[in-house]
Amino acid sequence: MTKVTTTTKTSRHFSSAPRSAAHSRLYAKAVIPETIDDDVETTKHYPESPQERKLFPSPRTHRPVTEFQYKVYDVCRQIPLGHYSTYKAIADHLGSGPRAVGNALSKNPFCPLPVPCHRVLTSDRYIGGFSGDKKSKIFFKKAKLEKEGLKFDESGFLCDSMQQSRFFGEFK
Repeated sequence: MTKVTTTTKTSRHFSSAPRSAAHSRLYAKAVIPETIDDDVETTKHYPESPQERKLFPSPRTHRPVTEFQYKVYDVCRQIPLGHYSTYKAIADHLGSGPRAVGNALSKNPFCPLPVPCHRVLTSDRYIGGFSGDKKSKIFFKKAKLEKEGLKFDESGFLCDSMQQSRFFGEFK
């Protein structure tokens, strides 16, 4: 396990790009989680065959994982370590909408590996995309991505220097 100390951050924005008040509120005085699991320790079994997929109930919802969810997870699994993609890029590849992709990833029973949904950002390269307890989830996601080599500004946006070189959109 990698230890992350608990700290308090105050949002400061130095970039010329506009940031929403909602983003600033999420980063103001947010508490970072105590630990970040190593991916190796949290890898889960991923059903490969159609028969296995039909029989696999989601541990989160106890319902079958849908065909569309598997399509999203199959695409998301292609994002390499140290890279990111966007909800829109995945949606465009699947001929779907970004919200549908986000909804599927919000139900991901295979995170963080083998389906690394933490590597998916919004189109404006914001780390968010969560519902519920946003602060701890955002800092968990940010810590995992920083551990993989990505860098973010204090408002939770991917640093400009990373946007082109680390983007992955070559889905099969």
